[in-house]
Amino acid sequence: MLNTFIQIFKGPPLWVWPLLTYLLFVGFKAFKPRVVSLKKMFILPLVFFIFSIQRLVGNINFFTSLVWITSTIIGVFLSVIIFSKTQIIADKKNNLLKLPGTYSTLFLILISFSLKFYFGFLIGKDPNLLNDSSFFNRYIMAATLSFGMFLGRTFLYYYKFKKAESTNLISI
Repeated sequence: MLNTFIQIFKGPPLWVWPLLTYLLFVGFKAFKPRVVSLKKMFILPLVFFIFSIQRLVGNINFFTSLVWITSTIIGVFLSVIIFSKTQIIADKKNNLLKLPGTYSTLFLILISFSLKFYFGFLIGKDPNLLNDSSFFNRYIMAATLSFGMFLGRTFLYYYKFKKAESTNLISI
């Protein structure tokens, strides 16, 4: 058991740890109300987009593409359901949004990263799992649901930003 635990932390590439640190930083920052730029809203979807297509490169077929698209759509719809009641304040002049504090960002990051880590660990122990289409599609689905949820939340907030009255957030 201890050997497996040690393998889990020795196996990933070194870039994983700074990325996890950054994602945790973002997740903890989200606990408090904060003002963010529209550009920064797209960072998490971009990170999880990269996670979702990382293994697709070279393994794309019709069914896997369908799993990717369907999982993205499901993730978007789930995020719209979860975040639809979130109130934002928009500063259209400065392209800023004021978001309420939430634990959901950290929760989504931890779930997504844990799944990515789990699947990576399994693949590290048995690389032949990538040849098992059932396993591979579950792996793609898990990664892509996360991407879809962050993408859906970002587009929902952008939509709310466009519909909201503008308030100067720089003076707040």
